[in-house]
Amino acid sequence: WIRGSQGFLLVLGSANVDEALRGYYTKYDCSAADINPIGGICKQDLKAFLLYAADEYGYNVLKEIVA
Repeated sequence: WIRGSQGFLLVLGSANVDEALRGYYTKYDCSAADINPIGGICKQDLKAFLLYAADEYGYNVLKEIVA
C-alpha cells in the first residue's frame, strides 16, 4: 500500500541517552533516524519501565527484552 507513494516513511531510532553521552553513534546507524522515541531515556530507566509495563499490563514478553 505504500509502493508508489512518497514522503510517508519515517526511520525510528533506538539509541538512548547513555549512548549519546558516550558518543556511541555511527554515521548511518541510530543517529540517522527521523524520530528517536527513547533518545532521552537512560538504559536503567527504560528497563524499569519495561518491567513495570510487563507487570502492570500483563505484557510478559517485555521481561524477555530486559533479561
